[in-house]
Amino acid sequence: MNDDTIQDLKQFIAATVVQQTTDLQNDISGIRSDIKILDSKLSSKIDDLSHSVASALDTTDEVADIQLKNHEKRIVRLEHKIA
Repeated sequence: MNDDTIQDLKQFIAATVVQQTTDLQNDISGIRSDIKILDSKLSSKIDDLSHSVASALDTTDEVADIQLKNHEKRIVRLEHKIA
């Protein structure tokens, strides 16, 4: 191999590496964009689930409070019936 052939080979290798790294950078950029979109969707879903759980707990607390108050009334009624 002479020096011209070696230089041509070096240029070919350098150009191939640059092209491949550019393609990888574009792929990584696309993946980052997809991850951001997915993160946004998951955050929204998690917020929705959190609100649903909080709402369910509030409803459960209200029902338990009503039952507790009714329980006290029933006990008073039973005491009056016994006496």
